[in-house]
Amino acid sequence: MTTRLTHLEDRLAASPDTVARELGARLDAADASLQRALRRPLAPAQHAALIAQSQALRAARTILMRMANRYGTSYGASSKRSG
Repeated sequence: MTTRLTHLEDRLAASPDTVARELGARLDAADASLQRALRRPLAPAQHAALIAQSQALRAARTILMRMANRYGTSYGASSKRSG
């Protein structure tokens, strides 16, 4: 039996490609906004904060894609049957 801990896992189990595409686009849009902000003059602390946020968004996208891949393969298919 598969136990899902989050609403995201439930959504990915139901439709991994669609969810990954939708959430990936939102993460990409947020990162693009940060990249635009980074082109403006900023105080060093603000610049560092935006860099950290951008790195976090990119890491989140990587994790999302890995989860979507997992739910789109046998792991996800078997959890749908048993869960």
